[in-house]
Amino acid sequence: MYKRIIIFLTLIFSLVGYINFFEWYLSDIKIFVEDALVLSLYASIPTYIVIILIHIFYYPTNKDDHASVITFPPIIWLFSINTGFSIAALNMYYYQLYQIPRFLDFLRTSEIGLFFLVLAISLIIPAIKKFNSQHEDPNPTSPSTLIIKNGIYKYSRNPMYLGLIFLQLSLGILLSMIHIMLMCIFTYIIFKYYVIKPEEKYLSSKFGDDYNHYKSKVRRWI
Repeated sequence: MYKRIIIFLTLIFSLVGYINFFEWYLSDIKIFVEDALVLSLYASIPTYIVIILIHIFYYPTNKDDHASVITFPPIIWLFSINTGFSIAALNMYYYQLYQIPRFLDFLRTSEIGLFFLVLAISLIIPAIKKFNSQHEDPNPTSPSTLIIKNGIYKYSRNPMYLGLIFLQLSLGILLSMIHIMLMCIFTYIIFKYYVIKPEEKYLSSKFGDDYNHYKSKVRRWI
């Protein structure tokens, strides 16, 4: 119980830090760049602590019947966003480079951000519902008892991971932080090589031809 309390309180502290930062960042309020850096640290450092604590407290040491993923996918996603945010804050403090190439201006359009947000939700929620309807745990560190092939899984083998990447992209656009958007590349690489490939190896070993046939018919992403 104490583990959850520690994580919860640290997460609340982080969220307050993020809210305070973006209340300034998305407004016309003028503050010293040093104060902006401090605001960012109040958000980013507790987030890193939460990520580390979740992995230490909950990542299973027993690897008998689950994929050998590097860690829980949501905290990979959170790490990527938080790192993009941290890089943006350090850029503001040390380099103060705000201009991006004109052909990337569309990435600051709220309509584009909302589009990717809706797209992310339309991928993640049906995928979670499909797992719940089959009484399966979507967490790759849990044992798999069956292969879900219907619903949204007829079109993508990894709609939740794809949805998380789109969600990260939408947050970067809506919060006007190009660094969060660029970190989608990092998220994609870690998901592909340190989550999805170990999952594929595990599922192929456990379900054999049944999974391999599904894998040959449905694309990894879309």
